[in-house]
Amino acid sequence: MSKIEKKIIAIGGVGVSPVSDKELDNFILNHSKKMKNNIGFLGTASKDDKEKINKFYKRFENTSSELSHFNLTSNIDGFHEWLLSKDIVYVGGGNTFYMLEIWKKNNLEQVFKKAYEKGLILSGVSAGAVCWFDWILSDSMGRGFEPLKGINLVEGSCTPHSDNIERINEFGFNIKNNKLPKGVAIDDGVAVVFIDGKPTEVYSTVNNHNAYFLDKNIKINLKEYIKNI
Repeated sequence: MSKIEKKIIAIGGVGVSPVSDKELDNFILNHSKKMKNNIGFLGTASKDDKEKINKFYKRFENTSSELSHFNLTSNIDGFHEWLLSKDIVYVGGGNTFYMLEIWKKNNLEQVFKKAYEKGLILSGVSAGAVCWFDWILSDSMGRGFEPLKGINLVEGSCTPHSDNIERINEFGFNIKNNKLPKGVAIDDGVAVVFIDGKPTEVYSTVNNHNAYFLDKNIKINLKEYIKNI
């Protein structure tokens, strides 16, 4: 029996145009082994904003996928069953701290862990990209950039929107000063695939936007880092 691949697809932020958005969404779909996928959307980070939920349905409407969403801000009943019936889960952007507080308060980390080990593709953008890591550099607590604990499906740290120079500098500074472990920074318009906790592929839809690996001594293009691991 073949080993189940544990897969996370993290998108640093939406691309600069709807075209690059669509390409990133197709990239996620192409990572599924199925022709017809059951895709679930979580808009917790945006407080289940209707506009973001509608955008999800519009985005995937012509992909012959079965689509649904779950409003965790109002109710968690039945979430366990809902999540485990999916092939792909897409977590939207917004306030990372707010979203993780709801997840942690309701012990949902265990459900996500079960989904991950079962081989569901866990994907997301911005807050939905970084939540899976051990640590995050986030500004969602309202005090500027600072470390935030994630749900620890992937070791190390992560920050999204790293084409923002202030953010990636702060990320590097926190790693150098032992406030964050080594990690990955992902620009807008860039998706990174992690299989069994290791980065395996970088896909960019925006010119000159990349992902990077940082530890105390180096910052290198993630594609280069992948070649050497």
